[in-house]
Parts: sequence; structure tokens; C-alpha cells
Amino acid sequence: MDTIRCPYCHEYVASTVYAKHEAEHTKLQPDGQQAEYVTLPSEERFDESLEGVPQVYRHNKCGTCTGMPEEIIRSYLKNPYLYLADRTFCCGCGKHVPWRECIWVDTGEDLQSYTDKLRVEKPELRPGIFTWMLIRFVNLFR
Repeated sequence: MDTIRCPYCHEYVASTVYAKHEAEHTKLQPDGQQAEYVTLPSEERFDESLEGVPQVYRHNKCGTCTGMPEEIIRSYLKNPYLYLADRTFCCGCGKHVPWRECIWVDTGEDLQSYTDKLRVEKPELRPGIFTWMLIRFVNLFR
């Protein structure tokens, strides 16, 4: 039987039931967030100190600050290409908004510029052109 390692809970799931399994992770909660988000498995995440790493961002359009969960921070620090949709959740708006609209409270830098710098540091992780084109196409319809 073919299995898929779930990028949300990291369990191995039969491919025949994976769509249903994933739907539970991406189910929207009353506040608009998904039940869970993609992360790297704990053994693959960034494992150094987070001192100096920004963790709270403000959405410029509504002014609300949102804290980013540590498991997401440690995942994107290890692989800045993990989140290709270039959007993050805003607690004020109750929806996912573009990174460009959010700034880190500690540094004033927008999340897109910050992530772009992290991506430049790890070009070997860059996905293929087909993946980029697919993500950009999907984002046209959001």
C-alpha cells in the first residue's frame, strides 16, 4: 500500500485516504485559521536559538499584531521555500493576507523582503520552475 507522509502531523497515511486526512488539517476554525499548518518534522526544523528572530508581525491594513508559532518559524528558517503561497494569517482580518502587507514588529521589515533574503541564502532548496508557475497560477484565483 502506498503511503504519504503528512506535512501537517508527519504521520504516514495511506494514499487512498490522504485527501480526507488532509481536509481535517486544513479545516477552518471559527477564527478563520486552519486547524493546522504545514511544518517540517521536528527533527528537520531549525534547532538553534531564536534570539533575534522576529516572531510577531503587524498587518499594515488593520494594525493587528499576530504571533507566529514557533514550529512555523523553525520550519521556514530551515527551508524558506516551504511556504510558497507568500501569505500569512492575520488575527485582525481573520484571513490570510500577502506577506508584503505585514511587517515584523521588532524590525519594521515586511515579511516578503525578510523571506526573500532567507531564500537568497539557500538557493539549493529552490523548487523547480514548474512548482513556482503552479503556485503563481493558483494565487491568481485567491
